Amino acid sequence: MKPDDKGQPSRFLKYSGMATQMLGTILVFTWGGYKLDEWQQNKVPVWTLVLSLASIAASLYLLIRSFTKQ
Repeated sequence: MKPDDKGQPSRFLKYSGMATQMLGTILVFTWGGYKLDEWQQNKVPVWTLVLSLASIAASLYLLIRSFTKQ
C-alpha cells in the first residue's frame, strides 16, 4: 500500500498495528496470569482472569485514547 499524501502510513497499516498491539498485550498478560496460577497452584485461575480482563481494559483504553487524539 502506498502512503497518504501527508507522508504517513496508510490506514490499513495503522489499524493493523493497533490490532497487533492489542492482541500482543492481551496474550502476554493472560500468559503471565496463567504462569502465576500455575506457580501458586490455584484451583481457580484467579490471576489468569484478573490479568486478562485488566489487559483488555487497558487495550481498549489505549485504543479509545488514540482515536480521540486524531
